Amino acid sequence: MGKTVLVTGATGLIGSCACEQLIRKGDKARAIVRKADAPDAKALRALGVDIVPGDITDMKSVREAVKGVDAVIHCAALRGLPGATVDKSFGPNTLGTIHVLTAAHELRIPTVQVLTSTFFANDKALTESSPLDLLFRNTDPYSLTKRLAYVEGLARVAEGQDIRFMLPGAGYGPTPCLENGMFSPSFNDRIAKAIRGELPPQMPMPVPYVLADDCAWVCIAALEKGARGERYMAFGRVEDAGTIAAVCNQACAAAGVSHRVEEVPKNKLDDPAIVEKYGTTMTTLGKRDYPSPLFDSQFTQRRLGYAPTPLDRGLRTTIEWMRKRKII
Repeated sequence: MGKTVLVTGATGLIGSCACEQLIRKGDKARAIVRKADAPDAKALRALGVDIVPGDITDMKSVREAVKGVDAVIHCAALRGLPGATVDKSFGPNTLGTIHVLTAAHELRIPTVQVLTSTFFANDKALTESSPLDLLFRNTDPYSLTKRLAYVEGLARVAEGQDIRFMLPGAGYGPTPCLENGMFSPSFNDRIAKAIRGELPPQMPMPVPYVLADDCAWVCIAALEKGARGERYMAFGRVEDAGTIAAVCNQACAAAGVSHRVEEVPKNKLDDPAIVEKYGTTMTTLGKRDYPSPLFDSQFTQRRLGYAPTPLDRGLRTTIEWMRKRKII
């Protein structure tokens, strides 16, 4: 018999791919979802995922969801979209994480906690051991509430709880959950709009594009091969990192279209109209200076046996999927 893994955020890009991979491996995937009758939840159910109605901001429903599971992959979060506030983000990103980690601790089961790179120091190439940004440069709601959740996880590790951390790059690629997989402004959405000639100018920042299947693979490998307290990265290949416009233009070339995407000039990023359009998370990231190389994930590759999918192959796979689903 395989193990049973609870996946939070299972209707999201990484979570849905994790569910698919678990089931292919002969394991069981369980998902806690707020809208059990939504199209994405139905898509998961069609894969064989055990759907449990609930919300990670409600401790009672989290405890119900973890009954009988062997491990947790915690992907759920409120994204850093335009209009996000700390009040709205704190519940799902911080309190929800505390609930999930508490429930896992009660059962003494391992958890993989999915992070974001926006609260780590970026003066040097990002690695699995990069420190927190002690200058606290990213104070947008998403970065702040995800940072608090990470600090909670670290404190629990220090007390002996089995938590492994996974840091994903800019995930894109096929997913059974079309609604969340194509939300605007996801990286899938940007690729599709670029190919259709509909994408406006983008932030002038380098992005580590990574196939969502890679992120899910690293989450599962962290459970199977990882160790308490270690941090792992799914960032794709270092040579494939590029600005959003550059990667979208590579997708346009792969799709055989002539459309190309421009970038917002850095000297325009404090314009209130730009901030309102793109959100504080993206404009803050656009203003930062970045090291070269952008990251180094060799520890994850050695420790877990992770072989990043080349960007050109991932884009071709994504374009085929988008055409099949009539997205482009």
